[in-house]
Amino acid sequence: MPRRAVGGCFCLVAAVILVGVFASAKLSGRFGLDLVARRIPTTLTGEIKLDTPSEFVMLEFAIASNLILNVDFGFARFNIDAVVNTAGPEHLVVKAPVSFGEISAYGITLDKLSIVPEMWFAVPFEAVTDVNNLPNSVIIPPGDVLFVKARVTLSTSISGFNITHLAMLEDVNFPNPGSSYTPLYYPVQSQSFAVGGLTSASWRAQMGVSVSASIGINASSSGTSIKGYSATGSVVPGNYFARFGVSGIKLADINLYGTNLQSVMLGTSFTFTKTATQTAGTTSFNTTINLSGKLWDKASISGSVTLAPFPPKFGGVTISFSMEPFRLAFALDTMTLTSMSFSFSTGLNMGAMTGSFGATASGLERGMTGLSMRLSLSQGIFSAGTSVSFAERAEKFGFASLGSTLTFRLTPAVVSVQATFGRYGLTRAAVTAGVVF
Repeated sequence: MPRRAVGGCFCLVAAVILVGVFASAKLSGRFGLDLVARRIPTTLTGEIKLDTPSEFVMLEFAIASNLILNVDFGFARFNIDAVVNTAGPEHLVVKAPVSFGEISAYGITLDKLSIVPEMWFAVPFEAVTDVNNLPNSVIIPPGDVLFVKARVTLSTSISGFNITHLAMLEDVNFPNPGSSYTPLYYPVQSQSFAVGGLTSASWRAQMGVSVSASIGINASSSGTSIKGYSATGSVVPGNYFARFGVSGIKLADINLYGTNLQSVMLGTSFTFTKTATQTAGTTSFNTTINLSGKLWDKASISGSVTLAPFPPKFGGVTISFSMEPFRLAFALDTMTLTSMSFSFSTGLNMGAMTGSFGATASGLERGMTGLSMRLSLSQGIFSAGTSVSFAERAEKFGFASLGSTLTFRLTPAVVSVQATFGRYGLTRAAVTAGVVF
């Protein structure tokens, strides 16, 4: 029998088996279509390219199809996150979580053991500024779907300690979709894989004291991204760190310059780092002490001091007042006001309709620099939300943005309409339709 026929028979048999398995599995997830539009700057003449605000405009569109699929076979589970946008395939992330109740080996009991392997596939994208002076995202040729990362997350509890270990195999050259990429191409030959790991452990006593530790080998705790998807943890060859922290240490009430501090809590942390650009003799060590307490029932104070590297540095003091539904906070540095904030939040009860309203303001010693207000309403299948913000620009305080969202939940479908307006008019509009199953 020809090799091609054998291969075809094998694929047919595999397809039949997969169909049978999926038919007996439990499926859940979401399928959606997103339509996003934004305004192209209006120009009045062909010679002078000016962004003139106008009532009627030309729009450019982006369309994306997204699928989140959870497959439960009973003995195993699969989670699939896939997106295809106007430019073509975007990303595919496959997870296969496995959970165990309790496992004992060599006298050690692993409680709530969970293992989550992941596979990331993506097309390389980069962020650019197009001819309309608008931010855009484009594919880096040849635009093939590439294997980007494999991750395995293991989490368990041992004798009261919660332990998590993340092992990663990652293409460290893969372009960041949020920044520009200098080379014109990114083929498979440009990929370079490295291995790294992050380990963390935490423990909390009944008295409230918490202890945490984390170690990174050829890795960073900062996130890594592909187009439309991100997660904490990335491989950085030559990067090492170790952190140890203790918090929630209760101290007796302290009288400081005639002010009585109640429920005083002490915390400290130690950090050792060595980056890839440092030599063996230029590692860094950081030690910080944090103190917090109550001035009275509705007011609290917190501050920090960095002891190392030498000389010690005062991290400032934050004083906050909480009197529901209001909250007011000040940040002081060497007794100089560096920032202040005010927030207000309350629920609304209007018969069959419910909602909430909130406001936040921030500023410095020279006055208010930011103000935002938000309102949300909900009744039956309908919900709506709007927010408006004002900000300081070039020493002038004025309107910054207005965003509104209308959502209709017609089980199992969900339809959402969004629009965001800036200082010069419409900046983004979107219609999202999805089916939850």
